Amino acid sequence: NESHNLLPMPKSDLDRIARNKARDHSPAYMGAFKLYVGNLDFGTTSEDLFEFFESNGKAGSVCDSSVISGPDGRSKGFAFVSFYEEEDGRTALELDGVECNGRELSVREPNN
Repeated sequence: NESHNLLPMPKSDLDRIARNKARDHSPAYMGAFKLYVGNLDFGTTSEDLFEFFESNGKAGSVCDSSVISGPDGRSKGFAFVSFYEEEDGRTALELDGVECNGRELSVREPNN
């Protein structure tokens, strides 16, 4: 049927699935601990954020990073980053106020 088109999966999702499989987790696994990251530069990508947390923490600790965008595709200036281990996520809270792409990040536990 031509009314249904399959879209390719984003590279960030494929990368997360590969990391999960390497750790013997389900492909759908989204981490043990999630953080809210605010005050992002609007040009910051999920990949930029993943690299920032990996380079400022324990290598291999980040499970996923997702910059939230609006219906127009533009960043809303915040993201969620999840970690394989709660301890690594709690350590990442120390990055609150650290600069990334010219902006001081707000890093905290999400409200939900």
